[in-house]
Amino acid sequence: MRRVSRRWALAGMLLWAGAAQADDEWRGYLSLGAGMALDRLSEWNAKGAAINMYFGVETPMGLSLGIYGEAAKTWGQEFQDLQQHSSDRVHLDYQQYGLEARFRGFRDRMISPWIAVRLARSASQPQTPNELGQLVRQEFQSMSVAVRGGFDVWLGENWGVTGASSWQWCDVRYEQSAVRQCAKPINSILVGPTLRF
Repeated sequence: MRRVSRRWALAGMLLWAGAAQADDEWRGYLSLGAGMALDRLSEWNAKGAAINMYFGVETPMGLSLGIYGEAAKTWGQEFQDLQQHSSDRVHLDYQQYGLEARFRGFRDRMISPWIAVRLARSASQPQTPNELGQLVRQEFQSMSVAVRGGFDVWLGENWGVTGASSWQWCDVRYEQSAVRQCAKPINSILVGPTLRF
C-alpha cells in the first residue's frame, strides 16, 4: 500500500513541477476518442466499443474544466434461455455526459500527461440475468463518477493525439432480486485526435 501511495505522490509532484513551468496563456481543448469499454471486475466479462468527446478551458497553471460525453455498447457472457430455446449475451450499455476537471503537467512539452475526475449523468440500458437466469433488458438514470488519466502527444503546435484510460463507477446500474445496484467499475481505454487553441 505504501508503494502505491508513493507512486501517486511522485506522479503528482511531477505534474505539479510541469505546471509550475507553465506560461500565462489560457487555452481551450477539444478531443475525440474511440476505443474499448471493459468490464474487468465482474463475472460477466463484458467488453465493447466506446466513443467520447471532451471540450474544456484550461488556466495557465494547467487546471481545466470541461464538458465530457461518452457512450459504449458491450457484449459479455452468454446465457441460455431454456423457455425460448435461444441464447443471448449480457450487455452493459450506457451513454453519459457531465463535467470533468483535469490537471495537466508539462503542458508545453511534446508529451503532456494529465489526471482528471469526472461527475456525470448516465443513462444505462443493461441486459443482465434475473433471479431465474433469464436475460432482462432494463433502463436506469444515475449519477456516476470516474477517475481518468492520460497523455497528449503534440504532433504540431495545435494538434495531436490523446490516449486515456479511466475507471468509472455507476455508469451502469441493474436490478437483481428487487435490489438496484451499480455494476462493477468499468475500465475504458480511448485514443483519438485532440486540438488546442
